[in-house]
Amino acid sequence: MRVLLVIGLLGGGGAERQVALFCERAKHLVDLGAFIVNPGDVWDPIVRSHLARVYDGGGSHAHKLATFAKVVRQDRPDVIHCWHTPPIVYPALSWPLHRKPIVVNVFDALSRSTDTAERRPMPIARLLPFVGATVANSHHLLSDLAEMGVVPRNASVIENGIVVPARAASHAARADGSVRLAGVGSLKPLKNWAQLLRVAKLLRDQGRRVDVTVFGEGPSRPELEAQAAAIGLDPKRVFPGFSMDASATLVDFDVLLHPSRSEGLPNAVLEALAAGIPAVASDLACYDTLRSQGDWLKVHPVDDDQACLAALTPWLDDATARASAGAAGRRLIEVSFGVDRMAERFVEVYRTLC
Repeated sequence: MRVLLVIGLLGGGGAERQVALFCERAKHLVDLGAFIVNPGDVWDPIVRSHLARVYDGGGSHAHKLATFAKVVRQDRPDVIHCWHTPPIVYPALSWPLHRKPIVVNVFDALSRSTDTAERRPMPIARLLPFVGATVANSHHLLSDLAEMGVVPRNASVIENGIVVPARAASHAARADGSVRLAGVGSLKPLKNWAQLLRVAKLLRDQGRRVDVTVFGEGPSRPELEAQAAAIGLDPKRVFPGFSMDASATLVDFDVLLHPSRSEGLPNAVLEALAAGIPAVASDLACYDTLRSQGDWLKVHPVDDDQACLAALTPWLDDATARASAGAAGRRLIEVSFGVDRMAERFVEVYRTLC
């Protein structure tokens, strides 16, 4: 089966990490090519290395559309798969020329800005009822779309796939008695890293020795570094930059904090569980399934620092409980969130459409 991916960009977000993992595993199952609307950025070289064919966009929207139409005629795919939602415009507008089934991924609630938690559908979301199939990475996203008046055709849920590192976190006590808190995600307002820093200050005010590291890049770096410095943390150590393999990095930490104001199904929490560390996160609908299966994730109301501190404290005081929760979460990822399982389920969608 010949599949043409349509990829909007390959920056440092979770959806981009997922397409890299998907291409690595799916290339053995289908003949996989891609049209990259905005070439370059973090994951671009890795994604390219797993593809049989790559076509680059560029220029104005009209030029990209014309280029895509030529690519489809040249590539002759059986299925067109839009890995991000916005690029649906290219196969949708050129559909009279190719008439191929289209698959579209939904990774968020399709708000107008990824910097806010506002739930308003982008105009492009109105095309979802007319494509061949829509795939979300969490059940609540389909409910959100329905509340917005968008009911996709042939909708299904395929959870993110995560690579489980060979080594798991040991949760051994450190000589200086410190606890290491981690965060993973873009440095932008939606991710709400300011709250993680506020909670770190509360812990330090209690006399606890706490180290904080947030892996990611983004426009909020200057403000966040200033906030870290104000509470006595080294900004360069707190924000070391983007990590290409978060799960392997997280094995050296104790707990993940993920205070985001809105999510589809964040890789960061799944990668923490894969590394064998528990997580504390904002109380969002995307975690309902994870929480129902075990005690590896504690939640708190969005932006409630005291509630976040209360959820985190038991794991800071009890390394045995922390290790037990982390080990159980790791088993969950191994069973239910494997990368091969994710790739195979997408291929099943392709076969159904064809």
